[in-house]
Amino acid sequence: MRYENIGDINFFSEMAEHQISAREFFSCVLLDSLDRNFGLKNVLICYFDKYGKFLSWTSQKGVMKDCEEHPYRNFFANDVIRYKVYQDAVRDRLTYFNVIPRLYKSTDIISSVDYNHSAYVRFIEENFNAHYSVTMAFGINAYIQVVFFKPIENGDFTDEEIEVLNKIYVYVANSYKNFKKYEQAKIVSNIQSEIIASGEKAYLVTDDFMHIMSYNETASNYLKDILGPTITEEISSTKPCTWLPFLLGSEEDNVGENRVQIRVIKDYIFKIYTYDQSYSNGIIDRYHWITISMKEEGKGSDNLGTRLPLTQAEQRVAELMYKGLTYKAIADELVISYHTVKKHVQNIYTKCGVKSRFQLYKWLENKEQ
Repeated sequence: MRYENIGDINFFSEMAEHQISAREFFSCVLLDSLDRNFGLKNVLICYFDKYGKFLSWTSQKGVMKDCEEHPYRNFFANDVIRYKVYQDAVRDRLTYFNVIPRLYKSTDIISSVDYNHSAYVRFIEENFNAHYSVTMAFGINAYIQVVFFKPIENGDFTDEEIEVLNKIYVYVANSYKNFKKYEQAKIVSNIQSEIIASGEKAYLVTDDFMHIMSYNETASNYLKDILGPTITEEISSTKPCTWLPFLLGSEEDNVGENRVQIRVIKDYIFKIYTYDQSYSNGIIDRYHWITISMKEEGKGSDNLGTRLPLTQAEQRVAELMYKGLTYKAIADELVISYHTVKKHVQNIYTKCGVKSRFQLYKWLENKEQ
């Protein structure tokens, strides 16, 4: 490994550019930059989901997703380094925004007595022609891990090399943090446009780590009425919100992208939409946008019987709304425009004497009964 000021400066500059232009941050572009500026050739990027399940890895040969023939599949359960990294990340609630170096030297984790004959060493010798490693941990529960390898003839990582890797970690982590901020700002903007188009008055936007990324004053007032006046003190984009899991429900309750969950709490109706950001490495970052309305605001006629017959197209739209699909998903399903879906919904509400999706659910349930 070489460490020169010019390489340091070039790497910092390349990371700054990469955070703006990259579609996916941890990729072969990062590996090329590490090689070019520091001579780090034997480097692997591993990807997991937020529960520690292996998804894929990237080397200079490209991305290799998990499959029956993947060399990591049979070794996964014995990877003590990965287990230690994951356990520490869960304990510390590691997120995208950590910039404090998290390095794991293999010889610090596996005892010197067992090291040379360990399953870990056998695995990295067979697959990477290496005997020593240092692993960096990034992202939610360390779901991205960058591993640096050295062969036995070059010896273990020295204190000077660890110092260099610490500095590299800070460069990468800060660039990744900025990348995520920029990406999330675009996602929130897209979601807000969807909310405005839907005509909803109160909303929250969250990530899947219980951070509230955006909300408006009307939503804040509703939450104060439900949960008390101090609730807004818990709203944060950097700290998990303690009451959000109660609202979002368990993982089993999550019905997936393009679906809507309905929850009624006190006199308020919560509609929970899901937005998934997927990457080629298998990682899926999940976001939620939640709209809130008062039951009283949606009151129409008490008569929920059929007032006017629905057309065949309107009936199909109503059925898909009942199943929880968003307007966009309905448009995709029926191969019609988003504007046409909105027009159908307006007609459905008028004919059924309702003013919200929640009332439409009740109307359809009464009709079936």
